[in-house]
Amino acid sequence: MKDMRAAFTIAAFAVAAVQAQDLNQTIVGCVEVECPAAADNVNDNCTVADTGSFPTIGLTRMPTDDNAKALSGLSWVKGFNFTDSDGQIRHFHNSFYLGAPADLRLDSATGSCAVFLHGASAGISFGSNVLDELAQGTCADAMGSSCVDALVSRARSLVEGYTKDGSNKPSISDVCSRLQKDLQDSNDDACARISKGSWSNFTSAALTGDGAPKAIAQQQNSSGNCWPIIPKQDSLTLVSEYTTNGSQLADDQAKAQLAITPIITVFYPESNGSLVANVDASMTCVKVMGPPRASLDTISNGTNDPDSGAVKLSSSYTWASTALALTIAAFITSYAA
Repeated sequence: MKDMRAAFTIAAFAVAAVQAQDLNQTIVGCVEVECPAAADNVNDNCTVADTGSFPTIGLTRMPTDDNAKALSGLSWVKGFNFTDSDGQIRHFHNSFYLGAPADLRLDSATGSCAVFLHGASAGISFGSNVLDELAQGTCADAMGSSCVDALVSRARSLVEGYTKDGSNKPSISDVCSRLQKDLQDSNDDACARISKGSWSNFTSAALTGDGAPKAIAQQQNSSGNCWPIIPKQDSLTLVSEYTTNGSQLADDQAKAQLAITPIITVFYPESNGSLVANVDASMTCVKVMGPPRASLDTISNGTNDPDSGAVKLSSSYTWASTALALTIAAFITSYAA
């Protein structure tokens, strides 16, 4: 019996490993999250509830420190689209979603902020070709590890300073606003190549606390056709939107669409029950990825694809889970024999 319990324990760990479903590369796009096809069967159209429709998507995991294992599995998702007006101006829209495992309880006991470094986008790229839809990497690849370390260290120190006086601690939203301003006003030598002496166009959002955005409910997504997160059981929360204007030239659209957005995410203990014991800060770089899933010869029109919905498992997840289940069953059978 003890051996059988051990077998079931091994099986449970194996299933958990599959359910974690690591991404097959640092940033994935519509091919991996299984966006449905647009009406033209050439482009994709990922509609997430009533929050937006996107022809391109990018998904990447948030790095977590060894001391913040409870935050493991968090993701950032970026959606991009554009609209035209006045015959000359094109509006480029970026939407940012926080993806969270279904069993992760992120509430106001844990203070949490996201700072979006939009002003850094023009000065960074993965490789020399800024218009490569397949280019990807980490923030260290795009900005240099010394710049990333300087900004993350500064963010951690700033939040530690804001919150050290437990009797007069600012609200979470105030912490986030101050962090945005102080980071934008900073001037680290390690980032001089990118900042050109001063930062601009930083925005922020509180992820927890009063007024923080709420996760999209399953019933809300009945109006959508897409759930751009892996695994599909993870929640999605629209955290921030950012719009810039440009011309209708194809080059302007490509640069806006493929821009990399660095995001500094900070978590800190706000009250009893916090997921972290100390301030945890990290930087994530996300961009939308090509090619369109609909353009691949191996896929048909995805608008009726059951795998693209919010409550369905991705095909890779289903296949892996089935294969693992069969392996575990065979293992236990042989063990019992």
